[in-house]
Amino acid sequence: MEEKKNVSPKHTNNQPHMLLLLRVMARGLWLAVLAGIIFGCVGYIIADLRYTPRYRTRTTFVVHQRGSYSTVYGNLNAATGMAQSFSQVLQSDVMRKRVAEDLGVSRIDGEIKASVISETNLLDLYITSDTPRMAYRITRSILTRYNELTGAALNNISLEILQPPSIPTHPSNAPNSRHVARVAGLIGALLMLAYIGTMAYLRDTIKSDKDVEEALDIKLAAVLHHERKNKSLITMLRNPKRSLLISDPTTGFLYVESVKKLRSRVEYQMRRSGAKVIMVTSVLENEGKTTVGTNLAIAMGRKYKKVLIIDGDMRKPALHKILGYKNENVTYLSDVLEGKATLDDALIHDPRRNIYAILSCHKGEHAAQLLQSERMAQLLEQARREMDVIIIDTPPMSASADGECIAQISDAALLVVRQDRAPVRVINDTIDVLKNANAELIGCVLNNFYVADFTENISYGFGGGYGYGGKYGKYGKYGKYGKYGKYGTDYAAKQGYNKYGYGTGYGSGSSGEEERK
Repeated sequence: MEEKKNVSPKHTNNQPHMLLLLRVMARGLWLAVLAGIIFGCVGYIIADLRYTPRYRTRTTFVVHQRGSYSTVYGNLNAATGMAQSFSQVLQSDVMRKRVAEDLGVSRIDGEIKASVISETNLLDLYITSDTPRMAYRITRSILTRYNELTGAALNNISLEILQPPSIPTHPSNAPNSRHVARVAGLIGALLMLAYIGTMAYLRDTIKSDKDVEEALDIKLAAVLHHERKNKSLITMLRNPKRSLLISDPTTGFLYVESVKKLRSRVEYQMRRSGAKVIMVTSVLENEGKTTVGTNLAIAMGRKYKKVLIIDGDMRKPALHKILGYKNENVTYLSDVLEGKATLDDALIHDPRRNIYAILSCHKGEHAAQLLQSERMAQLLEQARREMDVIIIDTPPMSASADGECIAQISDAALLVVRQDRAPVRVINDTIDVLKNANAELIGCVLNNFYVADFTENISYGFGGGYGYGGKYGKYGKYGKYGKYGKYGTDYAAKQGYNKYGYGTGYGSGSSGEEERK
């Protein structure tokens, strides 16, 4: 067991969970956008500070060969040769020195370039400098000096100014700050996404059911897939904080069946060891332990007469929110433990879900003391005599010692682990604590499970459901080609079968009585 705690899970580190990584990066898109904005702003500022405007003058010459034998073809060749020779002359140190003398400066800071307009005998002279006045002055000086420097070399060629130079009014090099900002923003966003994906890949957490087998010293009790609480925008607007309960008819079939599977595992443990008090806990906050415990209690209530769920988290109670008891004048668990009320006073019967509940209020400063008190032991002793199943929702094990106190007085423990959340090392430490307590560890519930790999999409049948025909049925959605047709006959509905008749089950269908179980 100690070796598992020190060795990272083989499956987690060696096999990338592509869909899970994509989901993590999708959730981090806002960080990528923020990083892109920051990088873009920094890139824009740097590009703007480094920007130096350059001004260019343009002078166009017509090149001719001297003599009566001048032809169009000869003029084209002369223009090409002139461009090469003219460029060498203009770039020479002698020309730059003469121009600097004319301008009264020690050296000229500018670019001089000559080029031929394609398929013509026109020659363009470009002078580029930091200021428009300097560019124009360099051009005028060159036009004055070029004849004395090119006379011998260009004896057979004449130059005629077609377009004289003018003082430039706009920079020839437009600022590229926006382009730099866009590129920098894109790079920043990609870097952030790469960082998020890398950290998610390297994070030593539970990413699949295989990781539970390979990394944790505990059995897998059930896998509860991710279930959307609100199936539409309308329901989300009407009740954005609705609870995910299997008593809700809109809850998905797969989630309901997973809870039933968990109930079967817990029942087996109860029969084997005679357990009656089951604590449901987690390592960290927001792993869904209260929802899992409540759904387990509701599933148990469909088979047992009296099922009690106790909110043992007196630091951050949440059971009243899930069950919908808001602003109710009720007796809390702390009232019973402080001797202000009895168990019967605190019991709340929920006939619709067929469960009993004891709620809690915030008593964080005295929570551990109350849970270790003699009255807590007496409360559970009385509940054992009156109830068939008792489920206690506890605080996270890493948050306080309250969970350890409850583990000492419970018969069995169920650990809820949310996918890709708690580190493996911390989970294994929690498992050791639970094993050293009085409660017998039933197993681990992998909660809020998203499919991690592309191969897991077909792990529940060829059609993605419980069978090879499609979703939850043998030959198609809801078994519409089942024993009695698309949604069952009127007779099946009258006999108490569910609304889809015999056409819904894992193959040919299931009855309403089977569904109620």
